[in-house]
Amino acid sequence: MVDSTKDEMEKLQKLRTELESRLAAIEEEQKAEEEEIKILREKVAIRELEESVKRRRKELEGLRLEKKILEDQTNDRW
Repeated sequence: MVDSTKDEMEKLQKLRTELESRLAAIEEEQKAEEEEIKILREKVAIRELEESVKRRRKELEGLRLEKKILEDQTNDRW
């Protein structure tokens, strides 16, 4: 019975070590995924800012064009 208990304890310890190893590997994968997500989120934020800049430039160009047209109309009359 002592050998049986010893064998069972060894099996349990081996299983515990294996599970701890799996858990550590999963945690490392999780950290890697989290880092990749941070990078992707930053890229998305940058793309959104680029789109905002592009949109604002178009708006500004439209305002400049409107201003020029109005100035031209004003200059033609005065």
